[in-house]
Amino acid sequence: MIRLSTRRSFLLRSLAAAPAVALAPRGWRTSPPFDFVLRGGTVIDGTGAAGRVADIGITGERITAIGDLANAAAARIIDGKGLVVAPGFVDAHAHSDLRRNPAAQSKVMQGVTMDVCGPDGGSPFPEAPDENDKAENVCDSRAKWQQQHGPIAIDIGSYVGHGTVRRRVLGATGRAATPDEVAAMAKVIETAFDEGALGLSSGLEYFPGNATATDELVALCKVAAKHDRPYVTHIRNEDDRVVEAVDEAIEIARRSGAPLLISHLKIGGKANWPKLDTVLAHIEAALEDHEVHADCYPYEAWQTSLATNFPAWSKEGGGFVKRLQDPADRARMRKETEATVAAGGGWDSLMLGNGLAKEDRDLLGKRIDDAAKERGQEPFELACDLLTRGSVSILGFGIDETQMDTILCQPWCLVASDGSAAVASGRTGHPRSFGTFPRVLRRHVREQKRTTLEDAVRKMTSLPAKVLRLPDRGALAEGKLASVVVFDPATITDHATYLDPQRYAEGVKFLFVNGGLVVDGGTQTDARPGRVIGR
Repeated sequence: MIRLSTRRSFLLRSLAAAPAVALAPRGWRTSPPFDFVLRGGTVIDGTGAAGRVADIGITGERITAIGDLANAAAARIIDGKGLVVAPGFVDAHAHSDLRRNPAAQSKVMQGVTMDVCGPDGGSPFPEAPDENDKAENVCDSRAKWQQQHGPIAIDIGSYVGHGTVRRRVLGATGRAATPDEVAAMAKVIETAFDEGALGLSSGLEYFPGNATATDELVALCKVAAKHDRPYVTHIRNEDDRVVEAVDEAIEIARRSGAPLLISHLKIGGKANWPKLDTVLAHIEAALEDHEVHADCYPYEAWQTSLATNFPAWSKEGGGFVKRLQDPADRARMRKETEATVAAGGGWDSLMLGNGLAKEDRDLLGKRIDDAAKERGQEPFELACDLLTRGSVSILGFGIDETQMDTILCQPWCLVASDGSAAVASGRTGHPRSFGTFPRVLRRHVREQKRTTLEDAVRKMTSLPAKVLRLPDRGALAEGKLASVVVFDPATITDHATYLDPQRYAEGVKFLFVNGGLVVDGGTQTDARPGRVIGR
C-alpha cells in the first residue's frame, strides 16, 4: 500500500511533467482529495491567453489540476462564479521589510503574493555594522537575512544593492573605485548571487550611485550576466537628462550582457514631458538585440527623500547634516539643489511627507513653497533646516498621469508598486503601497479600457516572473506553486489617496500563498505560508 505522502509526491511529479493546458476529464476524482477546489471561476492564467471558465484543484502547496472538477472531492470547495482566478501578483519593486511587518496587510489586500525588495541600490544585505547599529538589525549576508525572518504572509526575495555593496567595500565615499575595490565588490555580489539574490540593483540618482562611473557598473553587471540575473536600475536622471540616463542603462546592459529592468520609468518636470517618445523609441531599438524591461506604477507623483535633491558631494563620509549646518557649505549646495528641484517641477511640486521632526509635523502634507511662506523662509532654507532635524520624505507631483498610462501599456512594462508592505496606521505616505495593482485593474482595464484584463494580469504575474527567472510563479498550470488570487473584476479598486494614503484596496475575495489561505471571503486570515526565496 502506498503511503499518503508518497502518493502526493507521485501525483505532483506526474502533473509537473504534463502539458500545462491539460484538462482533467469529466467525472475524474482524486484520491486523496484536493485541499481546495476553486470552482467555476474565470481562469486568467497569467500568460495573456483569453480567460476561460474552469476549476482549479490545490493539493498542498501546488496546483494539481485545472479543468472540469465537478465531481472532485476536496476539503473545501470555493465558489468562483463571476470571479476571476489568476496567479498571485508579483511586485518586482518593493521596499518591504517583512521582518517588521510579517502580515503584509497592504499587499495582501491587493492580491500580491510576492514582494522583491532591495531595489534602488539599497538592499538588506550585505550590511556592515557601525557603532550605531544593533546586532539584530544588521545582515552581513543574505543567509543571515533569511534566518531573521519568522513566519510571513507572502513570499519575499531581494536584489543585492550596488550602493550597499559599495559602502561596505569603500565606505561612504564618492571617489572612483580602484581595480582591487571593483574586484572586491564583484566578489561580494558573486556570493550574494550564490546565496539567492534575484538581481543587482543600482540607484544612480542617490549617493553613492550618483558618484559612480559607468565602467564600474559594467564590470559589476558582468557578475549578474554570469548568473543570468537582471540589472535593475533607478537610472541616473528622470527629468532633464532622462534620455541620456536611459541610454546609459542600455549601454551598461549591452556591455555587460545582463538583462535590463529599468525601475519606475517616468518623465519628471513638465518641460521634459515631450521626451517620452524618444525614451520609448530608444527602448524599442534596444529590444532588437537585448532583453530590456521596465516597471511602472499608476500614479502622477513619486516619493523619495528630500535629500535626493542635494548634490552627491554633500553626503560623502556621512557628513550631510553637518554640512547643512555650515553656512559656507549650505551656500555651496544652493545652486545645484535648486537646479535639480526646478528640473523636476519646482518647490511647489514637492509635498512634505514622513520623517519630519516633532516640531515640524504641522507642515505634513503641505507643498514646500507654501510651508516656506508659512515659516517666513525661502524654500531652499526651509528644506535645509528640515533635513537637519529629520530624514524627510517628499511626494513629487511632476509627472503627467497620461504618460504613466502610456508607459504602463507598453508590452515590456511590468506593474510594480515601489511601495512597502504596510499596515494602516494613520500615517502619511504614498498610496501606491496600498493601491497599485487594483488601481491598474480599475483605471486601465475597467474604466479606460486601455488594455485587456488578460494583459494587465500578465504584467503583474508571468512577466515579472520571467524577468526574475522564477519558473514556479506567475502562471496557473499544473505543478506550479498555488499562489493564486481570486477577485471580483467588477469591484476591485483602490481607495488610497495622497491625502489619505493608508486605505486598503477592495475586491480581493480569496488569496492563496503556496497553498495557504491568506485572504478568505475578503478578510485576511492569520496564515503565514510565505517564505524567503532565492534562485
